[in-house]
Amino acid sequence: KYKELHEKGQLVGGYNYEHFTIFDNINLTEQRIQEIVSQYDKNSVWYQRDILGKRTTAEGLIYRLFADNPDKYEISMEKAINTLYQEIVVGVDFGGNKSKHAFVATGILPKYKGIVVLASERHDTNVTPTELDKLFTDFLKRIIDTYGSVDYVYPDSAEQVLIRGFRAAAQKERLNVIIRDAKKIEIVDRIRLVSALISQGRFFYTKDAYTVKDALCEAVWDESKNEDVRLDDGTSDIDTLDALEYSIERDARRFIRMR
Repeated sequence: KYKELHEKGQLVGGYNYEHFTIFDNINLTEQRIQEIVSQYDKNSVWYQRDILGKRTTAEGLIYRLFADNPDKYEISMEKAINTLYQEIVVGVDFGGNKSKHAFVATGILPKYKGIVVLASERHDTNVTPTELDKLFTDFLKRIIDTYGSVDYVYPDSAEQVLIRGFRAAAQKERLNVIIRDAKKIEIVDRIRLVSALISQGRFFYTKDAYTVKDALCEAVWDESKNEDVRLDDGTSDIDTLDALEYSIERDARRFIRMR
């Protein structure tokens, strides 16, 4: 047909456009498709792209599902204390010019079934390294006194001097914790991990993690960028988000695999 049209001079070129989505993949069962779709927040840019196949730019709230109803994800302190955790991890982000120091303690549920953000703090940068050491050890003591232990601490690897101070302070206080550099995977991958946990109902927090609650509700995309970039101009709490992500990023693949 095309050859005939071409010979008659009726076909001058162009293209044939067909739009396919995951629902058109004959190699996937209905159950598998539903498993994949359930990993996405339907309001997220990734759902629009990966599931609906749209060419969409990131804009607005990053965690809209959480921001629309944050109380849905809050659990009582009593329940958090009586929950069994595979490990308890603290993420630390160090402040800079427009940012603050942030600590976030996260309980990892057995077999990576989900997380509970147990507590979080944010502090001004106008403190000395010694004062910061005390803020850090006091935070660890509070978590240990409440939940029994802290297994790992993952601080931002950019501040090695402050990290050495943390190690010395923890040793001096006889706090049995392992302090290692944060892995710092790509920010957009960290965002996708948190978004997936929220959309799958595997993300919880206590009232003691109010800075995490506020940070998730405020986080927005930088609409001036052509890429997926989180707005970081001092108008929202990126420090707490970084600390939260540092506490879970090393197990990103395990969280996705062990849904």
